[in-house]
Order: sequence, then C-alpha cells, then structure tokens
Amino acid sequence: MAQKSAGSEDRTSAAPDVQLPRSIFVPDDDPHREAREAVYAVLSDSFMAFISLLLVPIIVIPFFVTLPASIQAIFDWSDVTIILFFVAEYASKLYLARDRWAYVRSPWHLLDLAVIVLSFVSYVPIFGLSGKGSALLLVRLLRLPRVFAVTGRAAGSRLGPEKSTGEAPPAEPEVGIREIDPTHLTEVHVLSWEELAEHLGTDRPEWIHLSNFSDAALARLSAILHVPHHHLRLDQVDDLWPHIGRVERAVLLFLQSGEIRYPKQSREFYTIARRGAVIVVQGPKVISITPHGLDPFPRVLGWLQSGPLPPETFAVRVVEGLLDTTLREYRGLLTDVELEVSQIARTPRSRLPKDFLARMYELQKTVGRLSTNLVHFRELVSRLNSGRIPLEGIDDDAKGRFETLGDETGFLSEIANDATERLGTIVDVYINQSSFETNRILKILAVITAIAIIPATIGGLLGVSGPYIFELWQIVIVVVLSMMFVTYCFLKLGWLRT
Repeated sequence: MAQKSAGSEDRTSAAPDVQLPRSIFVPDDDPHREAREAVYAVLSDSFMAFISLLLVPIIVIPFFVTLPASIQAIFDWSDVTIILFFVAEYASKLYLARDRWAYVRSPWHLLDLAVIVLSFVSYVPIFGLSGKGSALLLVRLLRLPRVFAVTGRAAGSRLGPEKSTGEAPPAEPEVGIREIDPTHLTEVHVLSWEELAEHLGTDRPEWIHLSNFSDAALARLSAILHVPHHHLRLDQVDDLWPHIGRVERAVLLFLQSGEIRYPKQSREFYTIARRGAVIVVQGPKVISITPHGLDPFPRVLGWLQSGPLPPETFAVRVVEGLLDTTLREYRGLLTDVELEVSQIARTPRSRLPKDFLARMYELQKTVGRLSTNLVHFRELVSRLNSGRIPLEGIDDDAKGRFETLGDETGFLSEIANDATERLGTIVDVYINQSSFETNRILKILAVITAIAIIPATIGGLLGVSGPYIFELWQIVIVVVLSMMFVTYCFLKLGWLRT
C-alpha cells in the first residue's frame, strides 16, 4: 500500500536546471566533493605520516654527524620538498573543506599550521636564521611535532569518531488498535490488548487494524492469534511479496507499501521504499497489521462505506477493499514512473549527468522490482478467485470482482514491463551514441596522424645523406600535395563527415 508519491512535491528552487528529471538530476550541494575526495586519497593521513617520519633522520642526523656537502644538500632539498608537501596538503584541504573555519579551528590543523609557519622561519632573512647555528637547529627541532601531529591524526582517523552513548534511542510509537463492525462503519473503536483478545474470541464479523506495529508487539499478537510469530514479521519485505498463505484456520495475505523517493543528495538514487503489511483473515474477522507511517485504514473505510455490506460477506469485502486500495496505489506509482521515463527520453544527451548509466541501472532495478511485485499480486488475486485459498463468505459476485482486479493487475504489469524495456532502450541509445562519438574522435586522430606522418617521413628521409639534392620549394610542393591527397581519400571514405 503506497503512500503519497514524492513526485507531487515541488522542485526545489535551488536546482539550477529544474527541467531535468529528478530521478537523474541532483543539485550539487557540494561542488568540491570530488576534488576533496581526490586530494584526501592522494594526500592521505597515512601518506603524510610516512613522509613526516622521513623528517626524523633529516633533522636528527646532522646533530650528531658532520655530513659531506653533497649529502647535506640532499638532506636540505628533501627537507624543502617535505615542507612543500605539508603546505600543499594544508592549503588544498583548507580550500576544499566544506566548512573552512571549522577546519582551521580543529586542534590538529592548528598544530599543522603552527609547524608550517615555524618551518618557514629559517628561510626568512629578517630573523637571522638562514645560516648554521643553534637558533636554526632549534627551529629545525620544532618541526618534529609535525611528525607526531600527522601520525596521531592518522591513528585517530583509523580509530574513527567516538560514539556518543549518552543519547537514548528514540522511543517507538505505541501500537494503535482500532476496530469497526459491519453495522457501524462510521464508528471506530480504540481497543486495548485485553479487549483485542476478547474480540478475537467471538464469531462476530469485524475488522481490526493494528498500526505502528513493532517487534515488541510481535510475541503478544502471535499468542492472541495462535499464529507463529515469524509469519507476522513486517521486515520480511523481499521479492516474494506480495503473496498469500494459510496457517491452520488463518489466511495470511502479505502486501507491500511503496513510496517514491527522489534523490536529494548527489549519492542517492531514485528508489521506491517498500514496507510490508500483513492481513490475517480468521473466519469472519480481518486483522490488518502495518508499520509506523503506513495507515490504509481511512481509505479502505471510505471504500467500504460506498456500498451495502452484508455481515456474511464482510471479511471478503474488507480484503477486496485492501487489495483495490493497494492496486490503485500501484497505479499511482506507475504513473510517476512513466512520467520520469518519458522525461528522460526527451532529455538531450549533452545535459545528462556523468553518472547517468549508474542512475539508469538503479531506476531499471527499481521498476523491475515493481513489475515483480505486480506479478506476485496477480498470483495472489488468482488464488483467491480460484478458491485455492478459500475465504469465508466468498460468492460468485466476489469472484467476478477479484477477476477484474486480476485483469487490471495484468494491465499494470504490462505497463511496468514496457517501462523497463523503454529504460533499456534509452540505455542502449546512450551507449551507442557514446560509442559513435568515441569512434568519431578516433577517426579524427587517425586522420591527423596519417597526415602528420607525411612531413615527418619526408623530413627523416632528407636527413639521410644521398646523391639527390632538392630545393625547398620542391619539398614543400611534394608535402602539400601528399597531404591533400590523403585528406581527399579520407574525405571520400566519409571519415571527415560530421
């Protein structure tokens, strides 16, 4: 049972191009993200810790050993190179940081900045530290904290951020139990767990709905219904849903909810969030179970109030209402999917994002799973209509209505399959266009290479001593005519056509 699609929401005004489909376009909320990831990959904490350790022998050895001038020069150049690595790391990460002020205020980065500044003190003439002396050696020693700073930062990143243990997990909402009977469809009664057990002990037709259902209530409801608890778990949302089964006297219908979620960040994809709903039919009673945030009760109740509802067919009509509501919501999902697919097909290739194929793969997978759900839903309706899973109170009229639901499910399944095929066609066209453009570039490079070989070959031959002497104008004429002839050949072959 699907919720209101996110496609009904307005597009954010921050999007620079609102004409692109929201399934493949995401406003870039962090323009420096890719560059920052590249810098952090190259100038990682582990790499910086390694080159920081190289400073130790460079700084310490000259204190105890008098090195030859050539070795000392190598040490000095290594010292300067490592300092430049420190500067490049600090400057690039500061520039690409999401919050530069927070980056500067970080204790590790304050220490980085201090050591970089002290490293350059020896190269500033006004301090009188450009020669050899104790002051210069002191400044060199002050670079050693950089080793411990970067090494400590690398170790801290491997350990990961400390997790707060003071915050309590959010409390789950209380399970809501509501009940209606066939004679008072406008009245909804709120029940306690004890009253629920009493109601289920009678043979009176009624519909009981449990919303905000959680794992904590699983064992309690399982004991009341005498149904194994693993049949009532709502987290078993997989490709087998929807389906129908039977446990002793209870008929179990497993339906699915769906809500389209458009990507709000660059690393998110177009998805349909799925949540399970379990319908238990025991004789004339229907018990529906849904998780937090999913409540079909008002919609189905309105559907039941649209016509007469005899008590003997009450359970069948409630099940029919739940199935009809679910099918209408599948139709809404497919409508949004079709609009997205049509808009993607109309989008020029030049405006598609770089990760278009990845987004199309996720979209194809999502639509494919929706198509699979419809196949299982049709099988569920077929089993009800054929009587293989009997419901109390089902008659020929109900079977006819179930057959109509099955036919409409088949129609929607064809729409989903068509959307999947259209997505595959769009991907094929995109790949073929990319291959064509690549081949065109390769042809241009081949033409340029073939034309450039002519003057290069003639120039190489003229460099070899021989009995023949040519004038410059003769060489130019031969080169130009040869290049024109090769260009003409490629033009006739169609390699230079756009």
